[in-house]
Amino acid sequence: MKTTFIWDSTLATGFSEVDLQHKKLVSIIEDVRLALNSESKNYTLAISKALKSLMDYTEYHFSEEEALMKKHGYPSLDAHKKEHVAFISQVRELLSSINTQNREAGEKFYSFLGTWLFAHIARSDKAWAVYIEGKQK
Repeated sequence: MKTTFIWDSTLATGFSEVDLQHKKLVSIIEDVRLALNSESKNYTLAISKALKSLMDYTEYHFSEEEALMKKHGYPSLDAHKKEHVAFISQVRELLSSINTQNREAGEKFYSFLGTWLFAHIARSDKAWAVYIEGKQK
């Protein structure tokens, strides 16, 4: 795969716990990339483990983030939750395409994961972070 997604400081929200969770998600997405590129005999197990980790951690992270927004009365919480639900739904839809070990489908899946996460952090997560930071001053 040509693209790799690497955390950098431009993605920081200023909330260390959330930033650590985002770094972990980037790391898990990298694990998905490695699994997608694994040898045929290891593919099924590697991709199963990586996807389970991705789904479990994503759901954990989303619930933590939503609790933080709720705690601080973020007015766009419902819209943000809808983005999270849509992401999980899209991932589930795309899962069948990667079970076949189709490299092109795998690359599209990996690209979707990283592109969505980075755009979501840069736009939606930074919006709530700015709101909460402004409230705390």
